[in-house]
Amino acid sequence: MPDGSLIQERDPLSVPSTRRNPVLADVFNRLGYMERKGSGFEKIISGYEFQINYSEEKKPSFRSDRYQFTVIMPNLNYDVENIDISDVNSDVNSDVNLWSRIKEAINENPKVTQRELVSKLGVSFRQIQQNMAEMISDGEISRIGSNRGGYWEVLK
Repeated sequence: MPDGSLIQERDPLSVPSTRRNPVLADVFNRLGYMERKGSGFEKIISGYEFQINYSEEKKPSFRSDRYQFTVIMPNLNYDVENIDISDVNSDVNSDVNLWSRIKEAINENPKVTQRELVSKLGVSFRQIQQNMAEMISDGEISRIGSNRGGYWEVLK
């Protein structure tokens, strides 16, 4: 860690974002390769928590020492006997329901942001991003204008 602490002695979700090279971070942000704020730990942890085979034993872990930083991301499908198909079906149904909730939110406010949808709909940012990307590719919604000044339009 830049401040010399060990990540395994800290809560990863409360570690403040610190850039080792702010100029390089700014360039990557402008190119769209990274965000300005540090959200990597949150994305990794929440991405795992929403998976069917997730359990506390398979939670991602982080380790660091003076020379290296290691992220251990266990295989959620390793040693899985049977996957309950009802979980998969309920996920599909919840995605369909989420699509209609996203469309409803867009109809209420076409300038709604993805961050606002997260708090309004009570799902993760990643879920909003993935579902909206699918909705765009399926012709359900469209983005008109720029990311900052544009708005959403429901097509179907």
